[in-house]
Amino acid sequence: MARRTAPRLFCLVLLPLLLLAIGPAAAHAQDTTAALLEGRVVDAETGDPLPQANLRIADTYQGTITNVDGQYTLALDSLPATVVVRYVGYESVRRRITADTPPRQTFRLAPSTVQMEEVRVTGSGNPGETIMRRVIENKQEWWPALKSYSVEAYNRFTLSNDTAIAAVAESQTTAFWDAERGTREVVRSQRGTANLQGIAESALPAAATVLNLYKDNVGVFGNQMVGVTHPDALDYYDFTLDTTRAIDGRQAFRIEVEPANRLSSTFRGTVTVLDSTYALLEAQLRPTPSLSTPRVLKEVDITFEQQFSNFGGPYWLPVDFRARRDLNVQLSALISLSDIRIRQVSRLNEYQINEPLPDSLYDADGGGDEIAVRADSTVGIQSLSSAQPDSLGGGPFVPYSQDEQTAYEQIDSTDTVQDALDPGGLYGWLQDLGLVEEGLSFGGDADETAASDTTDGAGDEATASFVDVEGGLPVLRFNRVEGGHFGLRLDLGVGPLAVTGRGGYNTGPSGSTQWSYGGEATLPLGDDTDLSAGYHYGIEPRYRARSRIAPLWARLSNSLWTLAGAPDYFDYFGNERLHVSVRHAFSSPNLGLALQLRNERHFSVAKSTDYDALGRSVTQPVNPSVGDGRLRSVALTATLGDGGLLGVLPINRLQVSVEHSDPGLAASDFDFTRLEAVADARIETFFQRRFRPNALDLRVDAGASFGALPLQRFGVIEASPQPYTPFGALRTLDDRPYQGEHHVALFWEHNFRTVPFELLGWQAPVEQDIELLLHGGHGRTWIDDGTEQRLLRTDGFHHEVGLSVNGLLEDTLRLDLTKRLDASGLSVGVSLLRFW
Repeated sequence: MARRTAPRLFCLVLLPLLLLAIGPAAAHAQDTTAALLEGRVVDAETGDPLPQANLRIADTYQGTITNVDGQYTLALDSLPATVVVRYVGYESVRRRITADTPPRQTFRLAPSTVQMEEVRVTGSGNPGETIMRRVIENKQEWWPALKSYSVEAYNRFTLSNDTAIAAVAESQTTAFWDAERGTREVVRSQRGTANLQGIAESALPAAATVLNLYKDNVGVFGNQMVGVTHPDALDYYDFTLDTTRAIDGRQAFRIEVEPANRLSSTFRGTVTVLDSTYALLEAQLRPTPSLSTPRVLKEVDITFEQQFSNFGGPYWLPVDFRARRDLNVQLSALISLSDIRIRQVSRLNEYQINEPLPDSLYDADGGGDEIAVRADSTVGIQSLSSAQPDSLGGGPFVPYSQDEQTAYEQIDSTDTVQDALDPGGLYGWLQDLGLVEEGLSFGGDADETAASDTTDGAGDEATASFVDVEGGLPVLRFNRVEGGHFGLRLDLGVGPLAVTGRGGYNTGPSGSTQWSYGGEATLPLGDDTDLSAGYHYGIEPRYRARSRIAPLWARLSNSLWTLAGAPDYFDYFGNERLHVSVRHAFSSPNLGLALQLRNERHFSVAKSTDYDALGRSVTQPVNPSVGDGRLRSVALTATLGDGGLLGVLPINRLQVSVEHSDPGLAASDFDFTRLEAVADARIETFFQRRFRPNALDLRVDAGASFGALPLQRFGVIEASPQPYTPFGALRTLDDRPYQGEHHVALFWEHNFRTVPFELLGWQAPVEQDIELLLHGGHGRTWIDDGTEQRLLRTDGFHHEVGLSVNGLLEDTLRLDLTKRLDASGLSVGVSLLRFW
C-alpha cells in the first residue's frame, strides 16, 4: 500500500469514461469450426449493402451481423447447416450450406411486400400506444421465466478524435447473467492496436457497456433510464405509429418514441414491433436531454441501436448492440481534451438459456483459471501485454471497416492515445511549453498532509526498478509569517518503500525558521496494512482546512488573496515533529484505522511581513502565540464508510479521532484529551434515476476536549476566506474561522441541479450545466475568556441561509447570495462571485 504519484491524466479521467474493454490475452476457447463463411448481404434490386443484417444458423442461437458495408464473417460448427438472413423490410433468405458450398457467399435480399391490414385499435385511440401496450403485456408473460443465460460475445471499440482513429480494442468474452446475482464475464481473448500495449490496469469489462434495450431499466452513465417496455412505460412515453413495413410477408410496425415529460430519464427514437407476436425486432434510441452525466462531460451525444430475436423460442434476446458516443471532456477552465468519439459494435450469439451457472463465477475472487469480471466491478483485468492483430484467431467477428483496417496496419506503439486526445486549456499550454511533464501528478502539500489527522493508505504497485524517481514538485506559497515560501517536494520509491522528501526557504523570518525540511517513508506490511514514519521542521498552519477540496488549494488560494492585501486566513506556529503511524483497512465493513505516535516541539512564531502585491498600506493581523513545549501524544482515527467528492460522487462517511497527551505517561508538557467527529451523508431527493439526482448533502462537525487544551489543538468551524467557498464552511464568516476548546456545526446543501431551468424551459443554462443550490450553516464554539481576547474572536451561535448558482465559467465560479441570522435579525452577509 505504499503510495506513489497518481496515474496519468488519461488513466484517471478517460478510462472510466471511454468504457474500453482492455485486458490480457487469455486462453482461447476450443476451435470447433467446420466451415467459415464470409461475404456480403445486399439489396437484390440495387446491390446496395445492408448494414447490420442479421445472419443466424437455423435452429440454434448462433449467428452474427454485417458491418456498415454489409460484410460478414460466420463460423459454422457443423455441416450441413442452414443459414437464415433477416433484415426488416426484406424477405428473409434461407440457404443450405454443405461441405461443397464455396466459403464466400453473397446473400441478396428482395424487398418484402405484404397486403397491409388496417391496425385495429381497442381502448385507446392511439394505435402506437395500443401496439406498445401489447408488447409490454407480452413481455410480462415470458420475462419472469427467464432466470439465467450465458452468451458468447464479440466486442469492438473504436476510439477516435475529430480527424482519425486513435485506437481499436476487441475482445471475445462469455457473459453470464443471473436474475438474482447479476452479471459476470469471462474474457476469452483480446487484442488491440499497437498503442494499447501496456495501458493502465482496471479498464472496464465489455459486459458493462453492452446494454439490453428490452430491459425495464437501462443504465446509461449511471442513470437508470426507463426502458420502452417498462411496465409503466405508457406513463413515461408517447408512442406514435409511424409506418408499417414488412418482413417475410408479415407486418412490422415502426413506432416513434417520445418522452411524455422532458424531466424524466427516458429515451427518444424508434422501435420496430413484429405483428401478432408483439415483440421488439429493433430499437434505435438516444437518451433525452434530461440525461445527467459527470460534470467533466460538457457535451454528450449518444445513440444506441439493437436487434432482437427469439431464435425460435419464447424469449426475445439481443443479437447485437451498436453505440455511438461523442463526448466533449472539460475538466475545468484549466484542462480540456479533444472531442472523443467512441464507436462500439457487439455481436451476441450461442445463448444457453436457464441452465445452471458456475457458482465459482460469483465467488469474491472470481474463481477458476480464466479471467472473471463483473459488470459493476472489475476483477482480475490486467494491461494488454503482447496483443497481436491475429490474437482473436479467425473469428467469428464483425469485419472491420476500411478505416479500422488501416488503423491496425498503421498505428504503432509511439502513437499514444494521450497524443491523439491532446489536452487543451491552461494545462495543455503548460505542457506545450514543457512546464508540465507527462505523468507528473499534482498533489497536496506534503507539509499539509503530514499535519492532517486524516490518513489514507491506498497506493499504486511498485515498479520493477529498485529506485524509482517519480518527479519533483515545486511548492510555492505566501503568508504573513513565512513571507514567500519556495520549496521542492520529491517522491521516489526505494524497493517497497515510498519515500517523500521536501525542503524549502522562507523569505520572511530570520534564524532557523528561514528553512523547512522533512520527509516520510511508507512501508507496506500487507495488502491492507502499512507502516510510515516522518519528520518535519518548519512553520505550518495552526489549524487545517478540513472542508477544502485539497489542502494544496487552500494554501494556494490563501496565498493569492494575502498577496492582494486581504487578511491572512491561517494562524501559524513552529513545529518540529516526528510521527510513526500504522494504518489498516478492512473491506467489510468499509473501515480504516490509523494509530499514530507523535513527538512534537511547538514554539511561537511572529508575523514577518505586511507586503501586498498591489502596493497598498495593509496591516495584517498579529499571529497569536501558542503554548511552547514538547507535545507527545497518541492518536487513533477510525473512518467508516465511503468517501467521495461533493457534487460528483456521494459521500457517506463517519470519521472519529481521539488524541491523548499525558505528562505522566510520556513526559509531555501538555495534558489533554481531544475528541473530534465528522459525519457526511447524502440523501437523494428528486429524480433519483439520474446519475446526479437532486440531493441533500449534510455534514456534522463536532469536537470536545478535556484538560488544558493548547491553542494549537483547538477545534475549528471553517470560515469562507475571500472568494473561496467550499461546502462545510460558514459563507458569511469571512476573514477567520471560529475556534474553541469545544465546537459543533451543521452544514446542509440541497442541489436542485438544472431542474429549475428545465421546468422553465430555459435550455441555455441546462446545456452549460448551471446548478441552483439552497444551503445553510449553523454552529458555535466555546472558548475561555483569556483565549477569546487573544484570538480577537467571540463565541456564540451562528446561523445562515443562502442561494447559489453553481457552474459559472466552466465550473470555476459560483454566484453566492447568503444571509446571516443573528441577534439583531436578518442581515446581508455576502453577495459575491466565489470559486468552487
